[in-house]
Amino acid sequence: MKLKKLLLVVATAVVPLLAACGATDEATSVIDPTTGEPVAINYPKDAKFVDMAEPAGSLQSAAVKVCPVDDPYCIPIDNCPITDPRWPDCEEPPVCDPVYDYGCEPCDRTNPAAWCYCAPGLIGSSFTARVGREPSASLEVNSLAGTSCNRQVVTGIGARIVSDSNYETLHVEYRQPYADGTLGARWIARSGKNPYGTLEAWASVPDGYAVVGVAAGQQGTHDLRTLIVYYRRIELTASGVRMTGPVYQLNVGVSPYGSINTTYLNNNDNNVLVGVGFSSAVEQTKTIAAHVGTLP
Repeated sequence: MKLKKLLLVVATAVVPLLAACGATDEATSVIDPTTGEPVAINYPKDAKFVDMAEPAGSLQSAAVKVCPVDDPYCIPIDNCPITDPRWPDCEEPPVCDPVYDYGCEPCDRTNPAAWCYCAPGLIGSSFTARVGREPSASLEVNSLAGTSCNRQVVTGIGARIVSDSNYETLHVEYRQPYADGTLGARWIARSGKNPYGTLEAWASVPDGYAVVGVAAGQQGTHDLRTLIVYYRRIELTASGVRMTGPVYQLNVGVSPYGSINTTYLNNNDNNVLVGVGFSSAVEQTKTIAAHVGTLP
């Protein structure tokens, strides 16, 4: 066989293997000529979005009366002497209703009729692993969807870093895992100080797979130039729903194979990412918080 034909045969055999591992010759990010910043060009055009709200403050109990600061005759209803005629505005505190009263504690989270009920899903437990040069630093962006009783698996990650070397935009693609090993529809949670910002890098894994790790590199810039997601197949096995097979990686960004600042990878068969957070300083991604779900 001629050398040229032999090389062609080898190349034809290798291409599917590279594609299976996430390698691609197609550009995923380009430099915007007007701003000089990277822009992800592989972002889905038909995505379903959910904007992640800021953490809500603690709910005020229905048994608390808020008093104007300039009213000396007003006191919280919990301390109000209802039998004292000098306090005509005092009312009997309401009886606690465990279904409708958000102020009732303790609340049975396993009671479907209670306000605090947590509907169970496949992934009911998770933990957070922090890595990097500053693992304990405050996160600039963070995403964790679902509830503590029903976490959803990560299937895509994208982000943006601004000129002061801070992450300001994070988009995470989630899917609902089911007991038969299948995944629900893809949807993207947008968060950060600028949740609608244009991403500098974006990676989304193939159907039937979920993310088990992530890496980020800035190469001494204020940009997310290299983003890697590590992923495995998720499927039903004799032991239950598990991550199976080899760990693949998907390299994206304007410098997809550039140097990396921080990496997290979990190759345990019963662990999968259910969220992620980042922090950057001095032109380096110094903190990755990986929210890791445990498959039962």
